[in-house]
Amino acid sequence: MGQSITSAPSRIFQYNTSSQDASGFVLNGFNSSDVLLASIGLVNPPAGTTFSITTTTGLSFATGYNTWSNIIRISFTGTMSNINNALNSLKINTGGTLGNVQISVSATVNPVGYYYNAINGHFYRPISTGATYDNAKTLSTQQSFKGQTGYLVTITSQDEQNFIIANVPQNNIWFALTDRLQEGYWRVDAGPENGTLINIGNYNGNPQPGTYQNWCGGEPNDAGGEDYAVTKWGGGGCWNDLPSSYNCAYVIEFGTWSNPQDQTFTGFYAANTTNQVSLGSISGTISVPTLTTYPTISLYRVVSNSDVFIETKTVTSNGYYTFSIPFQNSTYKLVPSFSVYGVTSADFNLVYDECRNINTPLNTTSGLVMTGNRQWKAADVNKNGKLDLGDAYLVASHITNFRPLTEVLWFNATDYNNITRFNFGTINPVSSFTINIATSSVVQNIKYCILGDVNLSHSSQ
Repeated sequence: MGQSITSAPSRIFQYNTSSQDASGFVLNGFNSSDVLLASIGLVNPPAGTTFSITTTTGLSFATGYNTWSNIIRISFTGTMSNINNALNSLKINTGGTLGNVQISVSATVNPVGYYYNAINGHFYRPISTGATYDNAKTLSTQQSFKGQTGYLVTITSQDEQNFIIANVPQNNIWFALTDRLQEGYWRVDAGPENGTLINIGNYNGNPQPGTYQNWCGGEPNDAGGEDYAVTKWGGGGCWNDLPSSYNCAYVIEFGTWSNPQDQTFTGFYAANTTNQVSLGSISGTISVPTLTTYPTISLYRVVSNSDVFIETKTVTSNGYYTFSIPFQNSTYKLVPSFSVYGVTSADFNLVYDECRNINTPLNTTSGLVMTGNRQWKAADVNKNGKLDLGDAYLVASHITNFRPLTEVLWFNATDYNNITRFNFGTINPVSSFTINIATSSVVQNIKYCILGDVNLSHSSQ
């Protein structure tokens, strides 16, 4: 089997909820003894969304990382087995902001001296030997890594700035930004953003919309003809302008894409899945007895009078279910389903004996045999609103396989609980439950009975 990473399934995460399962990523095909560099990152997550890893046996932090909890990116080393155990423990923590959550997971045999940014899918190589700006830029393009030509690092986001600060120990680091072509017009000088104007003027100047910059206070100031930018000025996290003649450390960047899913490194493997942080949930119970198979319930979103399928869940013996809602201000439909079984001769005896009570002149008081209110709804097999010998005939036909009974009657819990032997003909079942979601969660409890299951042994009670 070749080396690869299996993607996790897409999920809907509940907002303002911690420790939600995000497992499903699996590394495949690496040698069991190889030390791998693995990275996990959230790409532009909604505010407040982070992840945690709860199983970390055999793993070591890559440079710049020191916690497994409440983070948006991490790189670490370990064997394939230990990394897969960690991926199986991956949990998403959400805040109060809705949106898409793209999880990116990557792995490669550990490259010494290179650092991987899981947010943009680029590698970075710090060079501690000082060089002038022009030499640093030239030397960067002479390097290649995993099939990609290098360039002097560009810094285009706070995430990337934070990554440089965390992984590069040197200070006063050249990066590809200059105003040498026109004083005060600061442009990116390498990489895929080459030529992008980010700032006009000195002393913080006029930042251009949609660009990132992080000048120190009062910079750039062109003191003595300073046309080139460094980051981590004086050990801090901000930028300063310097003359090209300074000898500074620098960083080589490899990768030209903005999404890790688009990477084309050789010997490098990545997988992504896009999830959604939802507004609320539909939850509740389906009242079920102890069964060998259980009901399912499917969630649909109603869009332009059409039902768009979202998810199906099996409701187990505890009867509880919950669906996260992907869109607010929408109409949803719950459609339950259950395979009919369990109507036996005991059910026939109940309905037949009760009909004999009703129809015998010497004993016209109903209810002498069937003592449960909901039994009457289950016994009305021909659905004519009353109990008669026709119902007994249909149960007998089912038992002898002449005319099987296959219908389940679904009710909201309140209607079901209100059924009596006097009103069972007027309380009608439904085939689905329509719910309007605005800004909060909704509880929907559901009950059912099987036509012919007169003793309710396989129906709600």
